[in-house]
Amino acid sequence: MTPTHKTKYSAGADLHCAETVTIQPNCPTLVKTGAYTPERLRTSDMVYLLCIRSSIALNKSLMLANGVGVIDCDYPDEIKVMMVHFESEPVTIEAGERIAQLVPMTYRQGVFPTESTERKGGFGSTDEAVDGVFIKSEDL
Repeated sequence: MTPTHKTKYSAGADLHCAETVTIQPNCPTLVKTGAYTPERLRTSDMVYLLCIRSSIALNKSLMLANGVGVIDCDYPDEIKVMMVHFESEPVTIEAGERIAQLVPMTYRQGVFPTESTERKGGFGSTDEAVDGVFIKSEDL
């Protein structure tokens, strides 16, 4: 599903849950969105901030496990939302439900030294594999 701005002046584009998922209490879980960063912007000075939708935080007690996600323009994989539920009972998110927002921003390159010019990894870091502590193997 393509991220879409709900209104003309929306800063963030909504991301939808790609499949129905149940999140257990206090167990960070990756939620698939089926969305990707635009390929035409993968070599530019674009970065995407991943933010929780306020309504899902209020109505379902869900938050991003890492507060705010940062998605680099060269991240080629599906955007997944790492959510955590702070109530005592599991909560279910239905397929198609809006769960997060992707806020595109430009940034200034060259402020800090660059160690590499090639991305070697995916979710969680640029050059290390995800260790699986909080992520189910079926989500990798």
